[in-house]
Amino acid sequence: FEFIYNYLYLANLRANWDEVKRQAEKAPQPEARRYVLPLNIDKADTGKNLVTLPYTTATATLHSDETIWLEPEVIFSGPRHAFEFPQINYRKYCGKPYTYTYGLGLNHFVPDRLCKLNVKTKETWVWQEPDAYPSEPIFVSHPDALEEDDG
Repeated sequence: FEFIYNYLYLANLRANWDEVKRQAEKAPQPEARRYVLPLNIDKADTGKNLVTLPYTTATATLHSDETIWLEPEVIFSGPRHAFEFPQINYRKYCGKPYTYTYGLGLNHFVPDRLCKLNVKTKETWVWQEPDAYPSEPIFVSHPDALEEDDG
C-alpha cells in the first residue's frame, strides 16, 4: 500500500492536500493494544489463561504444543481517531507501572491532534486546532513534578 509510505513527503503534501486526505480515508486505522507476556509458565496450565492481572482483558493461553497464543486488550481505537507514536514519562516510569501515555492523533493517517490516554481507564484528552498538524509528542517532565503527568 504505497500511499502509506509516501503521503507525508512534503512535495506530496504540497501538490494536492485534498487528494492526500481523500486517499488517507482508505488507510487502515492503527489502534493501541496491550499484550501481556507471562513470565512463569507451568505445563500444568495448558489450555488456561496465564494472565492473572486484574486490570486487563488481555489473555495468554498455553497450548499443548507449548506455544502461547496472545490476545490483546484494545485500549484505544475508533474510526478517524487513531493513536500513534506512544510516549510515556520514561525518566520516572521506564520499566514500571504507569498510567498515562501520549500519542499523535490521526484522522485517517493525517496527523491533526495530540492525545493523552489513561491506559487504566481508557479516558482520553485531545489537543487539536484547525489547520494544525503536530508531530509525535515527547514528554518533558516539570523539574519539580510530583505527579506522573506533570509536564
